[in-house]
Order: sequence, then structure tokens, then C-alpha cells
Amino acid sequence: MKTSKAIAVVSLCVLCLPWFAGQLSWADEPAKQGILHPQGLLWKIEKPSQPTSYLFATMHVSDPRVVNLPQPVEQAFTDSTQFVMEMLLTFQAVGLVSRASFFSDGRTLADVMQAENYRRLLDLLQKRMQLGESVVRHMKPWAVFSLLMMPVEQGSSAALDMQLYRRAVQAQKQVAGLETAQEQVDVFDQMSVADQLWLLNQAVSEIEQTDAVFPDMLAAYLQGDLAALMLMQQQMMSDESDIDDRLLQRLLTQRNQRMAQRLLPYLQRGGAFIAIGALHLSGQGGVLQLLQQQGYAVSPVY
Repeated sequence: MKTSKAIAVVSLCVLCLPWFAGQLSWADEPAKQGILHPQGLLWKIEKPSQPTSYLFATMHVSDPRVVNLPQPVEQAFTDSTQFVMEMLLTFQAVGLVSRASFFSDGRTLADVMQAENYRRLLDLLQKRMQLGESVVRHMKPWAVFSLLMMPVEQGSSAALDMQLYRRAVQAQKQVAGLETAQEQVDVFDQMSVADQLWLLNQAVSEIEQTDAVFPDMLAAYLQGDLAALMLMQQQMMSDESDIDDRLLQRLLTQRNQRMAQRLLPYLQRGGAFIAIGALHLSGQGGVLQLLQQQGYAVSPVY
């Protein structure tokens, strides 16, 4: 049981990875036109009479090309006095996410899934992650769905966000989270079980396509191509249901508004290095646009 709890906690950190796959043309430049703040992983955030801060787009993976920061990003992180991330990865937060990932009313995943879908899920988890039924039997559908969204090559190293958090603590920077663990859990946990099952079954049926898309997402991220990442996300949405549309509203739009508002005190103090998922930054309603509406100038650095 301890293993499954740890996996559930790690999987929650990949909320902004894709969950559906389709035919992608992420290098299509005309499609990118008109997307706000299309290029750049590191952004300078400025306002008269306030010290400069930086906003960094993260990808929740442990690939060395991602966790080894480019020099401008490393410099901004080193010079910062505050480190701000989506959610502080404290023991208390980890415990809350772990508990929320499991049924507490006596139900099991087998009880809520159709038998054929359940068998197919178990076969996939065994082949993909060497996980047996005892590991996932009591997990909620959204927790297993998040687990499946972890790249198969994730490995045992900590993802970028965790590594930055650990470094900030070791450097004795002031650390802060923009959301609570409960708020992050609620994105999925407040969905109906039927909606959670739709997402999980869709993820199982599309897993090969989703895996095939990941290298393109990684390449776009390494190039700082936020517009390409947005287009990928849009092209991965299902036409069969509005469940993923409603999830995206909760996952990005509502959280963008919350995080942008909660960033203001840290920006006023200045010297902040803010690390949030890349899909939160650009586009209409992205954090960068929301900060501009608060009077901040935003400019790409890297």
C-alpha cells in the first residue's frame, strides 16, 4: 500500500501533461499566430517601484535535458530570494494527496468499473509499470488516470519541480505554494465517478498515441515553444464528450486565475523565482496575460 500512495502523489504533479492524442502538427506556424506569449520558458516580471521577479515554465518530468537548467534560468533561480511553486511538496501535503487518492467508503476500483475495462486496465498497468491489482485496487479512478499519464521513461529521479523545491529549501530561500494540496486534489476529486471513469477508460484506449506524442511535447518544451504546447493540448481534446473540456476549465482556466491573484504579494516583495507548469503561462487567460492586466510588464528572457 505504501508504494501505491507514493505513486499517486508523484502522479498528481503531472496534471498538465496530455491525456488524449490525435494527429498533431505542432510545427504549424500559421496556427500559432495570434497566441499570446508564444515563446519563452523564462519571463521577467516587472512593475515600477517593485523589484524584478521571474516566471519559469516547468515540465513535470525528470528528463536530464529538462532538469539541467539553461544558464539564464539557473542565474535567475540562484539570485532569487523567494521560490514560489504550484503546491509546496511538504509531508502534510503529500499525506493529504495520498489519502485522497483512495476510496474511503469501502468501494474498490473493481466495484465502479465494468469488468472488461477493469481487466484491460490491470493488463496495461502490469505491462507498463509492473503494477499488480493489489497496488491499485483501492485507488480512485482519477488517481489511476494521473498515474497513467506519467511518461514511461520517467525513471526514479525527481521531476523538475521537486528538484527546484529541494534546492530552494537547501539554499534557505523563502518557499511558498500558490495552491493547497486540497485545492489540487479537488480538481479531480470533485468530479463524478462516472466522469473519472470516462477519463480513465479514454486514457487506457489512447495510451499508445499519448506515449507517441510525448517526444514532440518534450521537443517543443526544450525549444520554449509555448504556442506549440497549447496547440498540442487543443488537438488532443476528444470530440466525443465535453468531460475533458470541463476538466480543462478546472485544470487550467480556474487555476490560472487563482495562481495569478495569489502571486501578487510575492511580486510586490520582488526577487521571486516562480515555477509553474508551462501550459499555465501563455494564451488568453494565461498567467502572463493575467499579470499584464494587473499592470505588470512581462518579457521573455530565455
